[in-house]
Amino acid sequence: MSESARTADGGEGSERQAVDGPSVAAGSGDAAGRERREQVPATLTDRHDTDRLRIVGAAVLVAVGAAALLQSPGLLLASVVGVGVLAYRQASTVESPSLAVGRSISDPDPEPEDVVTVETTITNVGERTLTDCRFVDRVPAELSVVDGSPRRATMLRPGESCTLTYDVEAQRGAHAFEGVYAAVSDPAGTVANEYALEAPDTIRCSPRAQPIRSTLLRSMTTPYAGRLATDKPGEGLEFHATREYRPGDALRRIDWNQYASTGELATLQFRTERAASVVVIADVRPSSYVRAGSDDPHAADRCVEAASRLFVTLLEEDHRAGIATFGPDYWLAPNAGTDHRHRALSAFGTEPALSPSRPEGTYPVRLRLRWLRRRLPSDAQVILCTPLLDWSSETAVQVLESHGHEVTVVSPDPTGTDTTGERVARLERRNRIRDVHQLGVPVVDWATDESLDIALARAARGWSR
Repeated sequence: MSESARTADGGEGSERQAVDGPSVAAGSGDAAGRERREQVPATLTDRHDTDRLRIVGAAVLVAVGAAALLQSPGLLLASVVGVGVLAYRQASTVESPSLAVGRSISDPDPEPEDVVTVETTITNVGERTLTDCRFVDRVPAELSVVDGSPRRATMLRPGESCTLTYDVEAQRGAHAFEGVYAAVSDPAGTVANEYALEAPDTIRCSPRAQPIRSTLLRSMTTPYAGRLATDKPGEGLEFHATREYRPGDALRRIDWNQYASTGELATLQFRTERAASVVVIADVRPSSYVRAGSDDPHAADRCVEAASRLFVTLLEEDHRAGIATFGPDYWLAPNAGTDHRHRALSAFGTEPALSPSRPEGTYPVRLRLRWLRRRLPSDAQVILCTPLLDWSSETAVQVLESHGHEVTVVSPDPTGTDTTGERVARLERRNRIRDVHQLGVPVVDWATDESLDIALARAARGWSR
């Protein structure tokens, strides 16, 4: 990594370098390390007069007026110089610059909250000096710059480069760089052309999806072997009951303690363990992209976090897990295995329907429920991750329960208490939680300031009482 130098606009993290040195490659991954000297397309987006021209024009008017009032030849001569500048503006043009852009990303596939270093190099591959140019690397909106600066104002002679070096904090999702903004002024600094320079790159960040200790599954099971205890006696680890000894019962199943105390033979029975078929639904409708505070993650992102961690937990407990959404369409049928796990984790990181960016449009839950009911296995449980901010999420619970799918709700709380509207929203959400509880459906109320593990453990203790 190159040394940083103070930028012309007061920021840190940019430098100028001769093109004879190693140039920065375009993009990331296997493109890193290659030289890039070809010119990239520069699309003119705007042309405008600068503040300098307006200042000169105002100064000329003041000088002419003062010269006439005071009859001062000196002021009149000074105004002539300003008139010359204005005339130069009318005759001058700003030619399209010849620029090459390359970007190096230290880790194009980071984990959430990792710090990623980005170096974007702009090289003047033309034959004229760019006396006044400003560059801004268009950082994806979801990525926060934590160090350095993605902008620079400088002069570039032919063959010279400037490098914008800065660090961003990775967030879940696929984050596309839209290119580089460039503003180039004429030598007098009176007119500026703005350009969009193509420099596509993407940072893809998949969630860690650490398993959760607390289980959320209810009693419904499938014929597959798994770790969910049932009320049926059979093979398993958890004690269920004893019955009379029958000839042929295995010796390891005999209750020798009872035989020692009563002299009667009895056989131990254990709870049968079966695998559940579970679909985890993430509520990613536009209404879920709200947060309690400006620094808090929005509820939709927390729904996706919960869904990813629950999905991994279910697979590790030998259940069959699937993914669905309320909002933009995504469906992954319940299954198991390593390939299924990798497919799901990739979707949690890069699937547009699960994006951290708010989607456009409307997504009626009732239509989505009809679609889901045709695809849900008849014996599937549902874990619904939703902030419970409107009546439609409550309706979804009612419909799924009425069609035989046992539902558990994980509800991140995005409500605040600073304004009257926030307090009303908080009260309405509590009422919905109460109504869902009255349906016999367990709800995990997940506060903003606590981890999902703590919320689940607290809820599990309440259910066991």
